[in-house]
Amino acid sequence: MNKTKPNSILIVDDMPNNLGVLLDCLTESGFEVLVAEDGESAIEQVKYALPDLILLDVLMPGIDGFETCRRLKSNRTNKDIPVIFMTALSNAEDKVKGFSVGGVDYITKPFQQQEVLARVTTHLSIRNLQHKLQKQNDRLQQEIVERIKVEKEIKQLNENLKRRTIQLEAVNKELEAFSYSVSHDLRAYVRRLMGFSQVLRNEYENKLDPVGKNYLQHVQAASGQMNQLIDGLLHLSYVTRSEMSFERVNLSNMARQIAASLRQTNPERAVDFVIEEGIMVQGDKRLLKIMLENLLGNAWKYTRKNLVSKIEFGVANNNNQLDNTDNALYFIRDNGVGFDMVDADKIFGAFVRLHSDKEYDGTGIGLATVQRIIQRHGGQIWAEAGVNQGATFYFTL
Repeated sequence: MNKTKPNSILIVDDMPNNLGVLLDCLTESGFEVLVAEDGESAIEQVKYALPDLILLDVLMPGIDGFETCRRLKSNRTNKDIPVIFMTALSNAEDKVKGFSVGGVDYITKPFQQQEVLARVTTHLSIRNLQHKLQKQNDRLQQEIVERIKVEKEIKQLNENLKRRTIQLEAVNKELEAFSYSVSHDLRAYVRRLMGFSQVLRNEYENKLDPVGKNYLQHVQAASGQMNQLIDGLLHLSYVTRSEMSFERVNLSNMARQIAASLRQTNPERAVDFVIEEGIMVQGDKRLLKIMLENLLGNAWKYTRKNLVSKIEFGVANNNNQLDNTDNALYFIRDNGVGFDMVDADKIFGAFVRLHSDKEYDGTGIGLATVQRIIQRHGGQIWAEAGVNQGATFYFTL
């Protein structure tokens, strides 16, 4: 087991009797003792073996204790070694001089062993504490340096991220503008195609054989689907680019109006709409209407094979605080065909469809549009569903 190395003390005194007394006293107390008989020898010895403390006689041949201390303290390596003067001098001027050259204490001759040990122990304890404090300061300084370095790196990363974000926003705006421009131009050509194909049907259908009529039907169906797709792209571009105007919106009333419009498209269907009263939010009224039209329209579409359909709109975490929209979680639930949760991450992508056109018509733009609107309101949307077990869309604003 390793033992702690004892503190070393250098005694500097030209009187053999004093050296002997101090040597015995300190050695018996467990200190490692070094000895020098004059100031020059002490200075030379310290070059090779740094003591933890120096007991320094004031009156010695050659250079005195004050000058010895001054020279020791002038050396950067030695300046922190505590020096205790030993003297029979009692006037205040000598004591002040000793402190001025770097001494930390005085021991008066003749020596009292208990006093010597008490002063030595005290100043060694102070020195040890100073060493610990210095080490802690060094570690703290290193941590500060490292933290400053990390902060600089983080700042640089944030600046790079900010520049990248600005670049991406610019690219997105260009892509959105391009998409809008292309979609707008394409719509004109598609509508011309639809118009001419309708003229062909109206004026030349009797001249076409069954094969020609079938081809014409395919042309009209494909151009109609293309027109819907272009309208969807223009709609998506609109909700992304349009200026927002926030106001107080009654979503309950809005949902009832949309439900009434859906009923008019197919009055024979048995659909139970359950719409919670008094759902008020802050948002852009036009965009929120588009959002609800898409979500309720999807629920209407994917429940059409049911004998009795149920579509619900409400607040999932409602504690009779409908005006508090900070933590409100809204939902639209249906008992339709649902979908496999494996596909839950895909459904909000543009042009993504989980069902074929033969089963359910659509462009795959609706839920992408919904997500854009909700994100522009600072919210999130997600879905929970099961195959033939209906679907629930949750969203925040």
